Amino acid sequence: MSVMKKKFVGAGLAVLGLLLAGYLFFFQDQGISVETSRVTRGDIYQYVEETGVVQARELAAVYALAGGALTEVFKEVGDPVNTGDLLAKMDNREVLLQIQALEAQQQSAQARYQETTKSADQNMINKLAALLRSAEASYQETQRQAENNKILYDSGALSLDSYRNSLTLLAQAKANAEAAKSDLAQAQKSTSVNVQKEMQGQINQIQAEIDLLKKQSTDLVIKAPADGLVLTREIKAGSFVQPGTLLFEIGSAEDTFLESDILLDKIGHVTEGAEVLITNEDMGINDLKGKVRKIYPTAFSKVSELGIEQKRVKVEVDFSAAEKTLKPGYEVDLKIITAGRKQALLIDEKEVFDRQGKDYVFVVENQQAVLKEIETGIKSGDLVEVLHGLTEGEEVILSPDETIESGKKVQSQSGS
Repeated sequence: MSVMKKKFVGAGLAVLGLLLAGYLFFFQDQGISVETSRVTRGDIYQYVEETGVVQARELAAVYALAGGALTEVFKEVGDPVNTGDLLAKMDNREVLLQIQALEAQQQSAQARYQETTKSADQNMINKLAALLRSAEASYQETQRQAENNKILYDSGALSLDSYRNSLTLLAQAKANAEAAKSDLAQAQKSTSVNVQKEMQGQINQIQAEIDLLKKQSTDLVIKAPADGLVLTREIKAGSFVQPGTLLFEIGSAEDTFLESDILLDKIGHVTEGAEVLITNEDMGINDLKGKVRKIYPTAFSKVSELGIEQKRVKVEVDFSAAEKTLKPGYEVDLKIITAGRKQALLIDEKEVFDRQGKDYVFVVENQQAVLKEIETGIKSGDLVEVLHGLTEGEEVILSPDETIESGKKVQSQSGS
């Protein structure tokens, strides 16, 4: 390479170096680019978030008092009812047949009791003996027919009603035979006072059995215990229910409240009378006002959707009666206010960092980063309350990294 060429290349490199040095000096002089925001004033609240379910305040649960097959259901969910309205009916035919049989026995027993005080001559005894033979023969024939009908019913060749009718006839025939036997025995000997008492006791026992069966028959007819709306219906016609089965829930769709299960480690921050914000985006409900009415005194175990057993405490929340769209069973989001401050100094949580257990921020003063220790208060969402260390309007660096130091020249990108 010639001397001229070498001088030309050297001069070019020198110029490039000067340009690069100038470029770096210019941008270093501009400082590090940072994003900032201003310290503002506003309201801040701390809250416990949970879901709540609308409940009817006066809720009447209707349970089955007896077991059996439901033959008819008369009310649907949403139907209005008055106290005593018929809700559903269970099959009571078997109970009614038993009542008829017992009433027949009772009539026979009463007739025998009336005869105990009467004397009988030989002609009467002969007549009663003939009646006994006839009654026993009728009973044996009725028994044979009942046994045949059972075989036919078991094979499907005879209806249930026909089979039950034969059982009723059998019971009546048996009662007639026993009555005839008792009448003959009574006529053949004088009746003592003790025997009369025994017969009266039998009559009373039969009456008690009749009364019990009548109550069972009444229990098979399901009626509304209170005025209101049918909120839930857990049954359908044709189903078989056991005693104690929940059938209906009846309550007012207007007089409602919210029920929520709060985690045990959060319930300590919740107080009765605390303000509650109620939200349901799907229904267009945003920050409806409510208040904590009741905190239950005991905790209970509840399995979360993830299968984790948690200790929770039930809380009841009153809300505006003007909100008619919330009906029993609806689910809403709750924010239970546990602390709050109006017109507090606020900054973004991304501006705060920890050094040796204390809170700090970088503020921009004269295009330089200045480290400041602050005291924070309420934290809610992305906002942090500043109690000491900053003033309204100061410019604070967002998400400062390790390149930011106190005294470092910075260039704000927010323009705020």
